[in-house]
Amino acid sequence: MNLEDALLAFRSTFHYDHPEGLNIEPRVEGQTLRVEVRHQDVNAVRGFDVVAEPLETEERDAVQLGEDVARVVEQELMYGQLPARHEDGSFKRVVV
Repeated sequence: MNLEDALLAFRSTFHYDHPEGLNIEPRVEGQTLRVEVRHQDVNAVRGFDVVAEPLETEERDAVQLGEDVARVVEQELMYGQLPARHEDGSFKRVVV
């Protein structure tokens, strides 16, 4: 699966009107499509990661994967408050 195609599909599908200061960074890292969502509030950096690591047996194509990732990011953002960073420094991780 070409994850660059999935990244393009994410960018064309993701239309969330987010507040100023919210950073959304989609990228391909090897065989992983990762979207990092971060926001610095008064107290801490908050956010989450949405990660797609398609298997060779994946039934979705790249476009469907990118669209699914966009939907998950939008759903997570609809919850309102972003989760705080874990004690170990990591962020909530959602696998698609």
